[in-house]
Amino acid sequence: MRLLAAYRSRHPAWAASISLLLSPALAMFYLARGWLGLIYGAIGVLLAYAPPFALSYQAIDYPLWMSALVLVVYRVAASVHVYLVASREPPRPRYPWYARFHNWILLFWLAPLLLALLVRNLLLQPVTIQSGSMRPALQSGDYFFAEKLTYGLGRYSIIFGLGPEPRWGGRLPQRGEIISFAYPPDPTTSYVKRVIGLPGDRIQLRDGRLYLNDVMVDRQPLANSTIPIEAGETLYMEHLPDGLVYPIIETNDVSRGDDTVEWLVPARHYFVMGDNRDNSSDSRFHGVGFIPEGNILGKVILAITWPGGKFTMRKVR
Repeated sequence: MRLLAAYRSRHPAWAASISLLLSPALAMFYLARGWLGLIYGAIGVLLAYAPPFALSYQAIDYPLWMSALVLVVYRVAASVHVYLVASREPPRPRYPWYARFHNWILLFWLAPLLLALLVRNLLLQPVTIQSGSMRPALQSGDYFFAEKLTYGLGRYSIIFGLGPEPRWGGRLPQRGEIISFAYPPDPTTSYVKRVIGLPGDRIQLRDGRLYLNDVMVDRQPLANSTIPIEAGETLYMEHLPDGLVYPIIETNDVSRGDDTVEWLVPARHYFVMGDNRDNSSDSRFHGVGFIPEGNILGKVILAITWPGGKFTMRKVR
């Protein structure tokens, strides 16, 4: 009962504990200091996201331990401030709605959850790639974002396949763009590949070379590159007829999928391939096949990784 009475009377120890274990913003709301709560909430977001993004943009390493240290120092300093504020606050006969626990659940847990669902379904979908099929553009373990406004919303843009059919808004994917899509045999699984063929295109591989509408797509060996490759791999720059140029990896020109029939991409479908050509499950194979327009989740625009514990962010092309 004493603990409950201390909680209701906004005892400084309770306030400091809430600040340290949950957040300084919640602690200030608990003390009915609304403006301070909003300020601490903004500071917390800035400290969590602004330094890593800014330093990564400047190509400066930002180790995870440094990020954790900054947040710990902030949390401890803020908790001391919360304790001092609480010790100077006389108990009130009545506290505003945002200082009550049940409203915290609605405002600070359910509301962010609903906001995250809206962002995930309508704007940005985070995805993790667990294979090396898109090397060198994306590495295994990369955390990337598929942006949805460019292509609009399709059936699987919304969770549980509740999106519109036919597709609503946006434009159609273009050759060379990297897309995330719902894997046709199992739409709960997300794949990421590069668009090679548009509806009506004819695609074929002969002796490891890509032919688009019966014209061989140019590729040039890329020497003296800083892009890491493994033993036995060769790096090329592939030149699509639309003008887009990007690196691909080839192991040899006699692998499975290097000699194929000619495909005609059906209407409202796309032909996709991985940049790691000899180690990719893509439209060349029966398991994936052509990608229906409605399965496209979004355009991959940003990748985040932590190689060696160092935060890096880069645009995806």
